[in-house]
Amino acid sequence: MRWYLVTMLAIAFLVGILFRATEVTGMRIWNMFGTMGIFFFGLVGSLALSRLQQRSGNKQVEAALKALEPDWVITDWQGKSGGMPDYLLVGPTGILSICVDQTPQSSFGWLARPAIQRGRRRAEAAASWVRTRLGDQSDTPVLPLLLLARRKAVEEYTADGVVALNPDQLATYLRSSGQPVLLESPARIRLTRLLREHSQGNG
Repeated sequence: MRWYLVTMLAIAFLVGILFRATEVTGMRIWNMFGTMGIFFFGLVGSLALSRLQQRSGNKQVEAALKALEPDWVITDWQGKSGGMPDYLLVGPTGILSICVDQTPQSSFGWLARPAIQRGRRRAEAAASWVRTRLGDQSDTPVLPLLLLARRKAVEEYTADGVVALNPDQLATYLRSSGQPVLLESPARIRLTRLLREHSQGNG
């Protein structure tokens, strides 16, 4: 964020100089460059706001996941390639394969829907990656879940077998699922180790 702030200050200073040059020299071409500077100021400001919102959304995701411990064993695979989920959670009722979506609230509905749909496809593909690596534990339920970090999750976003939630809804969703306990603590740890071992060749 510091880089964005410094850049915006530099642009603002330069714009001021350009408009002052117009007054001093009478050459209106400096106005054109000053106007372009205002455009770039807005562009950098927009990027800074987006970055700030993304950081805030990621913090909410991390806080929501942290609140599930110690019942759920959490593995952070953000940024890894190979079709893995962003987060793997192994808990009493099975496995959560979580992908995080950064579609902003400011996106119009007609733009957001395709982005959410792509997120659902990614979440289902990640869940498939998990299922194919369970070995003799293949009967363990794997739920693909899309966490919307920056956009309100509405009912229509849950589709194609993928649940879409906001981070603050996750704990309530798991409590209200009514699923029986399938994995005791030792089994959760074994499954987590198994899947982490499989991930080593994908990083």
